[in-house]
Amino acid sequence: MRLFLSGGGSDKESIELDKKYTRSLNTSKPVLYLPIAINIKEHPYQECLQWIRRQFQPLGFDNFIMWEEGDLRDKTLKDFGQFCGIYIGGGNTFKLLKELKEFGTFEILMDLAQKDLPIYGGSAGAIILARTIIPALSADANDVSITDFSALNLVQGYDIWCHYKEQMDEKIYTYAREHDLKQIIAIPESAGLYATDNAIEAVGPSGISVFISGVKRNIKPGETVWCV
Repeated sequence: MRLFLSGGGSDKESIELDKKYTRSLNTSKPVLYLPIAINIKEHPYQECLQWIRRQFQPLGFDNFIMWEEGDLRDKTLKDFGQFCGIYIGGGNTFKLLKELKEFGTFEILMDLAQKDLPIYGGSAGAIILARTIIPALSADANDVSITDFSALNLVQGYDIWCHYKEQMDEKIYTYAREHDLKQIIAIPESAGLYATDNAIEAVGPSGISVFISGVKRNIKPGETVWCV
C-alpha cells in the first residue's frame, strides 16, 4: 500500500509530498484525477484539470486523465488498469464519500490500494482514506445527508484532520471525546503523510501532530507517526 495524504495546501506547501508521489509513478501511464468533491460552480472541472497539470508540470509530469461523476458510474476494476496512480481532489468530504460508495468506486479504491497503486488524497481526498470522515464535520456541510461516516480505513485506524492549525487543538480534543475518536492525525496545509502497510511517515515542509487518547505528540518531517 502506498498512500499520500496532503493537508490541503498550495503547490508550494505540498511540494515535498508531490515530489514523493511523482517518484512513485510509472510515468509511462497516466494518473487518474478524481475532482468530484469540488464545488463546480466555483471551480469547473476543466479548470481543476488545468490546475493539477500546472501543479505537477514543474516535477516533470502532467499526464492526468480526469473522470467526473458520469464517467465513474459504469466503471469496473478493469477500467482502472490503464493508470499508474490516482489523485483524489479536495472539496466537500460528504459529497465525495457518498458518490464513491454509490458508484462502487469505494470498493475499487480499496482493492487498488491493497495492490500497491499509488493513491494521493488532498484534503477531502485524504480524509476518506482514513477510518471515518467525522473530522470533516468541523468544516464541511453534510448537504447530502449521509449518516454512515465510515471511510476506507487504510491508515492504520487513524482519523485525519486536514488544514490543521495549532489553535484547533481544543476543537480536536472536543471532537475526540464527543465522537469517540481514539487516534487522530492532524495535517497542516504545509505537510503530508506517506502511509504504507507498515509505517506512516510525516512529509514536510512542516511537521504534523498526532492525538491519541487525549495526548498530543508533534512529529517532524521524516519521522514515523506514533502508532499503538
